[in-house]
Amino acid sequence: MATSDAVIAVDGLECRYQETVVLRDVSFTVPPGEILVVAGPSGCGKSTLLKNMIGLHEPYRGNVVYFGQSFTGAEPARRRDLWRQMGILYQSAALWSAMTVAENVALPLQEYTRLPKERIAELVRLKLAFVGLQGAEHRFPAELSGGMKKRAGLARALALDPRILFFDEPSAGLDPLSARNLDQLILKIRAAFGTTVVVVSHELDSIFSIADRVLMLDTTEKTVIAIGPPRSLLDRGDWRVREFLSRGEITGKEPPTGKGT
Repeated sequence: MATSDAVIAVDGLECRYQETVVLRDVSFTVPPGEILVVAGPSGCGKSTLLKNMIGLHEPYRGNVVYFGQSFTGAEPARRRDLWRQMGILYQSAALWSAMTVAENVALPLQEYTRLPKERIAELVRLKLAFVGLQGAEHRFPAELSGGMKKRAGLARALALDPRILFFDEPSAGLDPLSARNLDQLILKIRAAFGTTVVVVSHELDSIFSIADRVLMLDTTEKTVIAIGPPRSLLDRGDWRVREFLSRGEITGKEPPTGKGT
């Protein structure tokens, strides 16, 4: 799709840690309302890509564009405006342990708005109810199960009604039922709000349940080796992609330079 029509456009991104190249020449676009899953084997740079996209790390080269506006190298005020339109659920949920669930969810509203306390409290209750945590406002993170912590983190990510949601390994540490419930919640958010979603994950059940497209990274190539609907990639993708998506059950692998049919 045209870059001008994309919610997210990544162009020629190179990510490094000091002199070590983790990713290079990464380019892709994400249209409005899509759920894109970034996948690949351990060490391929999935979380590094996410960190460079949201500004936790600065790319060595390339550009990230949101809504047609450059994010990489943007002035602090411009970057803050763009952050205001994003929500992020970190792998550990990253809740402040000394704050209640309600206080955690209220943080973005206090930081980015001038709403009165009563309105913030009302919005916090609404976000917690949406993720199924009504009545948990006064509990502390240590009192929550793993799945509840993820949902509390998601309620905080939703606090500002973001146009884009980022997830870093959302199912990590969850039992299968909690992971499936979180997947359903992601789909519910997209259906309700038209949110564009980028998910870093290696969980195949989640990939096939929620992804419109999968962007596959490769440890050796250090770049994107495929992007497309997961079932299409499983049937006709590069052999490395088919092997990953089939849990290694694909046989008769082609040589490293070959392509899937």
